[in-house]
Amino acid sequence: MTILALIAAIALVVRLALFVALHVMRSDYNVVEHAVSDYAVGRTSKVATAMTWVTALSWAALGGAVLVGLGDWSEQRSAIAQLIMLAIIFVALPFTPTDVEGKARTRVGVIHYILAIAWFALSYNLSGDFTRLLADEPVGGVLNVLHWAALVSLIVLVIALLPALRRRLFGIAERVFIVVISAFFLIVAVQLVLS
Repeated sequence: MTILALIAAIALVVRLALFVALHVMRSDYNVVEHAVSDYAVGRTSKVATAMTWVTALSWAALGGAVLVGLGDWSEQRSAIAQLIMLAIIFVALPFTPTDVEGKARTRVGVIHYILAIAWFALSYNLSGDFTRLLADEPVGGVLNVLHWAALVSLIVLVIALLPALRRRLFGIAERVFIVVISAFFLIVAVQLVLS
């Protein structure tokens, strides 16, 4: 379990570094008006795609760590299934680019939105499972706070889908969710390494 959890932790650190890189490199996008997925189209596409592949690796490695090391966890099968689904989603995302904000909606873009909704829902659901699992560990309090922060950012993100708010709020809410959920699973992976 330790090696797989370590791979997941390293992949999540790389994911966060690539996430930051996307936002400091020159692009046609801004953090308020554009979804993170928009960065997969255009001059930032290579970095965005690398971030997506590394994220797929993190979900797969975390799934392997749960399989190997958490056999007595009542939520093990459910967690493994969700982690596998997340890995598959992130493998699929580079082949289903989003429709850039302001452009016409396409069939592939709709598939992308469905995959994005699924990854947000699955990762948030899993954060609850891991929060309960690790509640008695030293990181339990931090995970609980991050779990609630993920919920609040997800609620704001959904509210930001309203046309009047989308261009002023969606990008920020999405980025907060992504950073919070990435930090959450990085802490989980490190805790599994140390267990």
